[in-house]
Amino acid sequence: MKSIDKYGNEVSRLARPLPVEYLLVDVPTSTPLTPQFTFPVNHSITPFPIENRHIDGHIQDFNSLTNYYMQFLSEFFPEAISDFHFLLYIATDTIVSIKEHMDPLLEAVRTQNKSAIMEWKKSEQWATLEQVILASCSNSSKRRSSNANSDTSMSTASTPGPETFDPFSTSSNGEPWTCSHCTFLNNPLLNECDICRIPR
Repeated sequence: MKSIDKYGNEVSRLARPLPVEYLLVDVPTSTPLTPQFTFPVNHSITPFPIENRHIDGHIQDFNSLTNYYMQFLSEFFPEAISDFHFLLYIATDTIVSIKEHMDPLLEAVRTQNKSAIMEWKKSEQWATLEQVILASCSNSSKRRSSNANSDTSMSTASTPGPETFDPFSTSSNGEPWTCSHCTFLNNPLLNECDICRIPR
């Protein structure tokens, strides 16, 4: 390895033992304060979460996929599918294998060919994934309705007394949520994990 001696000369010497400092590399990482978009952006809808940004609260899972997709009516499918992070998620998701069939879609998105995008929407692979999304949305609505009915019956049947706190109880504020970092099951009232303190 090369180093500078006390006289300012560059000299070569055997790296035995190899200095730890030789292996350290500064890698600056950051996210822009004002994002610059190369894909179409609709500020009236909630965008699909960005991958690998758990610390910023961007959690990519099937629930976020459902919430994002259900913001769009059927005729606005080209706008929904043109989100880069949404495309990346469905390409790597293992629930429905769709990556091998996405080439026509990606070309249509690149050229903004809406008729070709709508034609791809009729494919068997997307139809399967869409049915899973709709079923997931329906199940979530049923759970919320069931929880609301359960809370109503509990409140009418309960007698006055000291209130007890159940950390995993389902309330009107939602269901317990799982930390994406440490998998701890948290109380729905918490905005950060009770174990690792990563934001929800």
